[in-house]
Amino acid sequence: MAEQNVCRFVPREINDHSIHTIHFVLETKEQIYTGLRLKSLYTMYYVLQGTGKLHTRGDVLPLKQGDIFFSFPAEPFAIESVSDFRYMYISFLGARGNRILDKLGISVKTPLYTDCGELEAVWCRGLQSPSELSDIASEAVLLHTFAYLGGRLPKFSSHEEGRTDLISLIQKYVDEHFSDPDFSLERLGSDLKYNKKYLSTVFKRHVGVGIIEYLHTVRIQHACTMLKQGFTSVSDVALRCGYPDAQYFSKVFKRRMSLSPREYMASVRSERNVNP
Repeated sequence: MAEQNVCRFVPREINDHSIHTIHFVLETKEQIYTGLRLKSLYTMYYVLQGTGKLHTRGDVLPLKQGDIFFSFPAEPFAIESVSDFRYMYISFLGARGNRILDKLGISVKTPLYTDCGELEAVWCRGLQSPSELSDIASEAVLLHTFAYLGGRLPKFSSHEEGRTDLISLIQKYVDEHFSDPDFSLERLGSDLKYNKKYLSTVFKRHVGVGIIEYLHTVRIQHACTMLKQGFTSVSDVALRCGYPDAQYFSKVFKRRMSLSPREYMASVRSERNVNP
């Protein structure tokens, strides 16, 4: 393959009930570890060759050819090259993606899936598709990989299935109501007919973060999407994402993205200039 990154920016429509693939990239640059960082999107990675390391909040996981791994919104991580390391990745968002991750039990606690070399041809063929088909190709690779991983995972017990359905219900509710500035655990519990403390306990135990933390993640995800689509009014973006106070929105945004909204807009413009 050529000695340069291959990156596809995928056109998309906003629909909270689908998966939106954002980038499909062959990364060829050496990854030097300088500390953990944050991303606003979910990302699935395939190790094409060599060895590397995945640094997370509490662990360092070895990576080798044929491995699949994930990074998650607002969860610090870093990728480090060790020897002749190359990988491909697809970044995505959307409520359907959240539900698939939850259904398969893929979370910050289980980000690595080894020995998936059978997927190499699927990923390489997908990246080589015509640019006008990049949305179809990237989504096809993403879903094919999810199906492959699902076939390797143990079956759920009826109790686990019931709990997973509840988690999906909570996520769906958050995905559909994130823009409501009056969102509260009290309203969530009332609408879903569950005790709010029970919902909070089950969600955090299963997903690894609290419901309000997840709410902020969804809001910042959508804020990043709007900023990438050309919205320039921070106040407007804040309001559409459930933050009536633009100053508080900027504070939450910077804490999670390590950039202010305006700095993020500048980085998006710079990225587009590099990859027109």
